[in-house]
Amino acid sequence: MLMKNIADALSARLVGNGTIDITRLVHPSAAERPSDLAIAMTADTAATLSETKAQAVVVSAKRASAADRFKSVIVIEQVRTALAILTKLFDAGPSRFEGIHPTAIVALDATLGEGASVGPYTVIGPRSRIGARTSILANVSIGGDVTIGEHGLIHSGVRIGDRVEIGHRVILHCNAVIGSDGFSFAPELGPRMPYPPDLSLLRVHSLGNVIIGDDVEIGAASTIDRSTLEATRIGSGTKIDNHVHIGHNVTIGEKCLIAGMVGIAGSTKIGDRVRIGGGAGISDHLTIGTEAIVGAGSGVGSNVAEKVFVVGSPAMPYHRMVDQVLYLGRQRALHGRVDDLRSRLEALERSSKT
Repeated sequence: MLMKNIADALSARLVGNGTIDITRLVHPSAAERPSDLAIAMTADTAATLSETKAQAVVVSAKRASAADRFKSVIVIEQVRTALAILTKLFDAGPSRFEGIHPTAIVALDATLGEGASVGPYTVIGPRSRIGARTSILANVSIGGDVTIGEHGLIHSGVRIGDRVEIGHRVILHCNAVIGSDGFSFAPELGPRMPYPPDLSLLRVHSLGNVIIGDDVEIGAASTIDRSTLEATRIGSGTKIDNHVHIGHNVTIGEKCLIAGMVGIAGSTKIGDRVRIGGGAGISDHLTIGTEAIVGAGSGVGSNVAEKVFVVGSPAMPYHRMVDQVLYLGRQRALHGRVDDLRSRLEALERSSKT
C-alpha cells in the first residue's frame, strides 16, 4: 500500500514521498527494509527514531520534529484512532478455509450465505443460518436454530448453543461459550437460611436464549449463559475481554467495555456505554446506570446510578472512597491526640482528688 493511500485512510498530513510501497507495520527498532513503516506515536518510540532503518514513519503531531530526516512522514493527531485504522489496513486476519471443509458436518437444512466459510471439524446444527461472508474456523460447534449475521468471524473452539441469535460483524474469540445453561437452582438459599444436609437442590432449566447485537466482540474463554425464559442480551457495539462470565437473564447495553476476569451475576441490567474494569464482580439483580464506570477489582453489591464512578469492595463512589482512604491515613495521628487527651484528663482527675 502506498504512503499516500495510507495517509488518505488516516485523513492525515503526508510530508515527503507518497509513492513508497509499504508491506508491513513495525516498531522503529524492528525496521529492516524500505517497505517497512515505523510506528512512532509515543514518546518512547519516537526516541528510537534516531537509530531506525526505516525510510517511512508515522508520528504524532507532538513528535513530528523527531522525523525530519525521513523520506516519507505521516503526521497524525489522534494516536489511538490512527492505530486502530492502521492495524486494520494491514491485518489479513486468521488463516481460513474457503468454502466448506470436507471434514465439517453441516446439517442438510442449515443455510450458508454467499461467501461464508466453514473450517475443519466444525459442526453446524439443523435449521441454523450463517450470514454472507462469515468465517467459521476449525473445531467450532453451532447448535440448532442458531442465527449468525454477515461478515462475522468465529474463531476455533467456539461453542454456540441452540437458538442463539448473533448480529452482523460479530467476532467471537477462541473457546468462547455462548448459550450455556444458567446457574439456577431451587430452593433459593439466602445468606441466613439454613442449608441442611438432606436438602435437595432442583435444577431450574434454561429455556431462553442469548441475543447478541451487531459489531460485538467477545474475548477468548468468555461465557454467556442463556436465560431462563426470555433472553440474555448483549447490545450492539459492546466489547467484552477474555475470561468474562455473564450470567443468565443479564442485559448489557450498547457500546459497553468490559475488561478481563469480570463476573456479572444473573438478572443484572447494565446500561449503555458502561465501563467495567478487570476483575470486578457484580452481584445479581442489580442495575448499573448508563455511562457508569466500575473500577478494576471492585465488588458491586448495590445499584450504581448513571454516570457514577465506583471503586472498591464494597464498591462506592470514587470521591467517597478517596475520603475513606485519606481518613485512614489520618487515624494514627488522631489516635495519638486521643491518647494525649486521655492522659491529661486522668492527670486532672488525680489532681482534683488530692
